[in-house]
Amino acid sequence: MKQPTKAELTAELATWKARAQTVKSEYDVLRTNRLRRTPKVERTDEAAIYKPSNRAKGSNVGRDLERNYSSARGIIHQFRMNVVGALGKLQVNIEGGKEASDWFNGVWAKDCDFRDAMHFSTVCQNVIAAIMREGDMLAVFDDGLIDDSGKLLMWETDQIVPVSDELLKAKFPKDSTQDGGIVRDKWGRIIGYTVTGKHGLTSIAEEADLTVWTKENAVMPRDPWRLNQGRGVPPMLTASASLMDLYEMLARELQSAKKAASDYAYVKRTDAVDDWDAPGTKPELLPENSGKDAAAVAGETADGGTAQNYENLEAFTGGYTDYGQPGDEVSFPPVNRPNVQMATFIEAVLCHAGAAFGLARAYAMLRADSSYTAFRGDMIMTWQGAFYPMQKWLERAFADWVAVKALTWAQRKGFVKTLPAGWEQSMSWQWPKMPEVDTAKQQNAIATALKNGVADWSQLIGPDWMRHFDALAEQIAYAKEKGIPLSNMETKSGGLVATDSTTNGENDNE
Repeated sequence: MKQPTKAELTAELATWKARAQTVKSEYDVLRTNRLRRTPKVERTDEAAIYKPSNRAKGSNVGRDLERNYSSARGIIHQFRMNVVGALGKLQVNIEGGKEASDWFNGVWAKDCDFRDAMHFSTVCQNVIAAIMREGDMLAVFDDGLIDDSGKLLMWETDQIVPVSDELLKAKFPKDSTQDGGIVRDKWGRIIGYTVTGKHGLTSIAEEADLTVWTKENAVMPRDPWRLNQGRGVPPMLTASASLMDLYEMLARELQSAKKAASDYAYVKRTDAVDDWDAPGTKPELLPENSGKDAAAVAGETADGGTAQNYENLEAFTGGYTDYGQPGDEVSFPPVNRPNVQMATFIEAVLCHAGAAFGLARAYAMLRADSSYTAFRGDMIMTWQGAFYPMQKWLERAFADWVAVKALTWAQRKGFVKTLPAGWEQSMSWQWPKMPEVDTAKQQNAIATALKNGVADWSQLIGPDWMRHFDALAEQIAYAKEKGIPLSNMETKSGGLVATDSTTNGENDNE
């Protein structure tokens, strides 16, 4: 065999180096692979991918899951209660703000819906649910627009629909464009919204079905995940494949378990017989070695006169005993439903679905069966990654806008005295906070934080902490006047009682 020359070896080595460099300078996931989804070049934005027809279907998917699948409804319910609950209380932190806050929370919030008597906290809950389930919605404040009611009107995501080209030209300035119900100018700035009272339309062709709201009068709460994204896309859509599969698998598992539970037994027969009610009429079906004739068998099976009864067996089974014919084999089907692995499988998939919403295991499963440390870790991850950010989003995308509109209307109508300039920037909200599993540890942590100067009362109590202390001081003074001992609050010298540090450590067995 001819030995390669030095030049040939050098050339071959260079070839292999080039090949190795090619492998290193490539993203393997981008290569065509029949075992993996092949990536494609995107040539449209999210509005073209999630177009009105797809949005209508996606809305139906989310609503049907909340209607029918308990786990999907539980996820949405967690956001309703932990983000809003019974709160959504406004605080205006400026001179005259108490009167404005009291009017908003005590008068307007109780009946704020134009179409129905609905509390503002319920409205906020439904806004959160709409974002989780459908992606966005539209709200309008009636400040002289309809009958000057000072209330909210709302439309769901599949009622925010683009118009036909003819209506676009007739209703909006030249060079206006559409973004799935959002109307923009030639620079892409929002100038209005097109809505309809109907559901299921992918385009509004009749002027009678169309209502147009300007940007100044309406707001569209949404949570975009791409730059320059117009309409919102719900996280339920990401989780829906897993949730729908779980729902259908669980339904089939329950049906098979019900079928297995209702089965008694089945009979295997050596010969196929059409009618065993009177086998004596078919002597040809008797086993050859039975030693009985047809008349004998007919006598035994038809009137039971000579058939043997097993009284002890009948008594044991409650009297429900059937007697088979010669050659019959009675089999009892195995009761192996529901599948013993089904619960583990559902838990694993449901945790993945909950991750699309930012929910840790305890909130996705609604189950606290781990240690104190692990459960509190689930709470912290969920509150920091889902509930607290959603509360701040709700303020910025909806609640602040509503409060400004409502208080502006109230000042114009004389329900609230005119507030000082800049009052719009002095608003704050009260929402639910993460509950503590161990309140003793929580209070010790608060005392330590105050002592070390890493927290103050406005963070712990809220922006109305002064009012809280005024009320507390009044209560303490009244208690002392009545001779009620306050040993649990202060020492005889008036100092604060020392906190118990024996519970600062965590016990995973709690």
